[in-house]
Amino acid sequence: MDPVVFLDRDNTLIANDGDLGDPSRVALLEGVPEGLVRLRDAGYRLVVVTNQGGVARGRYGEDDVDRVHREIAGLVDRAADRRGLIDRFYYCPYHPEAALPEYRREHPWRKPRPGMLLQAARDLGLDLTSSWMIGDQARDISAGRAAGCRTILVGGAEPDPEMEPTVSATDFTEAVDLLLATGRPGRGRLPERNELASLRRAIEDLAESQGRKNNSTARGVGLVLLALAGFPFVGAILMLEDTDAFLRWILATVVLILASIAVQVAGRR
Repeated sequence: MDPVVFLDRDNTLIANDGDLGDPSRVALLEGVPEGLVRLRDAGYRLVVVTNQGGVARGRYGEDDVDRVHREIAGLVDRAADRRGLIDRFYYCPYHPEAALPEYRREHPWRKPRPGMLLQAARDLGLDLTSSWMIGDQARDISAGRAAGCRTILVGGAEPDPEMEPTVSATDFTEAVDLLLATGRPGRGRLPERNELASLRRAIEDLAESQGRKNNSTARGVGLVLLALAGFPFVGAILMLEDTDAFLRWILATVVLILASIAVQVAGRR
């Protein structure tokens, strides 16, 4: 399972003073592409979760929301020179006071409820306990906390006293700085079979490398011992007339030779 950073859309990633259904009006906030690249490189998936009550009010349709999201994704990818930087967009078109009857209802996806985050976790295999929610409204913080994520409130909005964010930031760049200061995410994802095979091969390669290193070390020690055996052998020759001394020097020579052989044999195991 992968960690994710959930991202509110309006006034977190893009500027928006009202209902936005026109792709030509999309403008990324400063530092957003660079921040998203940093989050992705740190190991986080990126998912946008946004309330789109403008659909319920009849200001624009769901097709317009999709076009806006394609524009955001394209702008981000071009600015960052990446493809598919944002994994997915989720939006809630429902509102309890909608002008259009088909959208007039409470819905579990509408923030501050965590429905979009929970759905994304099911769809993408996300680890919510290792994840974050970044947004500019108290409802973003509430949704993130309800899903079990840590949260960052950006833009100076007043936090809900009962739903304090984990940290607050003045802008998106600072939010990314604060998030990454906590360290790289821990991943709860189970390794795939091919990853286990790669891990096994890596361990075997390491063991083989260590074995070669041990063999080389043992060979070196053995040669040193063999060289040292020459000294008592010379001493034995010089003590030919003293039988006891001769035997002691010969014994020392034999011991060093046997030690040399033993070390080299052990190094090959």
